[in-house]
Amino acid sequence: MSETVIALLSGGIGAAVATGVMSIILYKIKRSDTQKDAQTSKCVMQTTAVRYLMLHAICNECEKYIARGHISYEERRTLHKWHDLYHDELGGNGDAKLFMEAVDELPLIIHEE
Repeated sequence: MSETVIALLSGGIGAAVATGVMSIILYKIKRSDTQKDAQTSKCVMQTTAVRYLMLHAICNECEKYIARGHISYEERRTLHKWHDLYHDELGGNGDAKLFMEAVDELPLIIHEE
């Protein structure tokens, strides 16, 4: 009888230890996932902020060239690089498309005076 009780107690203690170890492991995994989620969220917010800054810069530059009535080859090339970065790399949604189309219709000058 005492051997049965000892066997049951040993099994119970073993199960408790295993449960405790699993709880610690699951806690560490959850904590790690939470930290990764926070880092991902921060990266998403930073990308969104950069995207809006790029959109603002592109639109301001386009307005400047449109008001001036012409654009140099280098200015247009740089503006297209900014737009490609904004649209393709940062996931821009096309808000600058009308500005870019208007800039592309401007007379192209070879040398800035």
